[in-house]
Amino acid sequence: MSANKLPHGAFQWTLSFNLDQLQADHFLVEGLELPSNLRYAVKKRQIEFLCGRLCAKACMENLGYEAPPLIPTGEDRAPIWPAELVGSISHTDRLATAVVGRATQIESIGIDIERVIAEATPQLIKHICCDLDELEGVRDAQKISREEALTLIFSGKESLYKAIYPQLRRFYGFQAARVKAFGSNRLKIMLVTDLSDNFEEGTSWDLQSRMPSADLIETMVLKPRL
Repeated sequence: MSANKLPHGAFQWTLSFNLDQLQADHFLVEGLELPSNLRYAVKKRQIEFLCGRLCAKACMENLGYEAPPLIPTGEDRAPIWPAELVGSISHTDRLATAVVGRATQIESIGIDIERVIAEATPQLIKHICCDLDELEGVRDAQKISREEALTLIFSGKESLYKAIYPQLRRFYGFQAARVKAFGSNRLKIMLVTDLSDNFEEGTSWDLQSRMPSADLIETMVLKPRL
């Protein structure tokens, strides 16, 4: 596992793992249990879930909180954090990560990891992007491939969804937000339609991105309290 202390007192923990070497009962030594709805799930789903929870546990402990055996999951499958904390979890089949902070310091957090899309087809571009200019703007500014740019935009919109869903409490489509690059080192994501009184058109967030490996892209939205 690797740790990363973020601004505003948040912690991120990331875990690289091998599905073939793990079983669900290996996590009992860490005090982690599967929820009832996953006890008969396929092994891949169980291990990914537990690795994500292990990262969340490490974050909570770094903030001085004792993590429960089971961080509850709502009907929408989102983690239910203690009232004092905000957080987000994401995973692939070999990498899990979580970021957690104190609710007194951070309003919202969303994190997402995605495997780089194999082919930027017109159908995928239309589904993910507001228009072709969004894709080309990110690709040109970041100096990355079309597939990497499309994955970054997809992941960024997933991170924003995770960040604002606990307050918004409803689904919305990818075309509600737009990712814009300001040079090679700065990204923003902005709403291009009204979602609610608290999330109006023009509301924007800084978007962090990195590539943990050549075929994975991670993005994060973190909004501090004013």
